[in-house]
Amino acid sequence: MSLMDQLSDVVVGQMSQQAAQKTGLNEGLAAQLMPMAMAALMGGLKKNASQPNGADALASALDGHDGSLLNNLSQLGQDNTLADGQKILGHILGGKQAQTERALAKTAGVDQGQVGQLLAMAAPMVLASLGRAKREQGLDASALAGLVTEESVRVQKAAPSELGGLMQFLDQDGDGDFKDDMLEAAGKKILGGFFGRR
Repeated sequence: MSLMDQLSDVVVGQMSQQAAQKTGLNEGLAAQLMPMAMAALMGGLKKNASQPNGADALASALDGHDGSLLNNLSQLGQDNTLADGQKILGHILGGKQAQTERALAKTAGVDQGQVGQLLAMAAPMVLASLGRAKREQGLDASALAGLVTEESVRVQKAAPSELGGLMQFLDQDGDGDFKDDMLEAAGKKILGGFFGRR
């Protein structure tokens, strides 16, 4: 089972209620949106890891994320964890954070602020999962970059084709943008059950 599959199982099984309480989304929608948020973060990590010294920077950052968070998910709703999540978002998405939030909000038909909170909850989970893999498998920077790329590609293949624009946006240099009608079409497919647990 891939890291993203494992995280999706955790989200659906344990996190959706907490995410709903924190964001104001209904529980079912929160459960469907969290894998999208994690997919966007993995896409950003893939881009970062491909940059010069990017894999080394990621490996160093993961020294502070050993995976223990996954054993105590109640921490994710705490203010200090969410604040940490916001900092992680800034590192992963950089100048593309606001546009990524807008894209996911448009896709799901929800408020951008709600998506921002969801991403802040997802970010520590993604790093905790990668940190655990790094520690348990003894991954160096190069192997870690390979794992992030593999997971990102897997997620992109699982997502509806209309969401590909967001993934490409995260993977390219510069700002760029994406078409709202494509995002709305992706949302209809995703919220219809074509993404996440199958």
